[in-house]
Amino acid sequence: MTTCHKCGGTEIATGKIGRSSEEYFSDIVFEPDGMRFLALTLEHGTKLLGESYACVKCGTVWSQTDPEALRDFIRKYCKNQS
Repeated sequence: MTTCHKCGGTEIATGKIGRSSEEYFSDIVFEPDGMRFLALTLEHGTKLLGESYACVKCGTVWSQTDPEALRDFIRKYCKNQS
């Protein structure tokens, strides 16, 4: 089971990191897997906050997003993730 390295939580959303739009200076966002087909949103995910980090030894990369915004985005635009 995957757990959060920061808080130990087990409710983990899988997804991708990408741009919020095709514009060059758009925000970097976390896009959860399971977006509903034809979800009516201009957002592609939740904005990543500040810095990102990477472990030089194992290559794990992480960042952070607003947890309430993430829960809200998943509730509104994603299929049920259990």
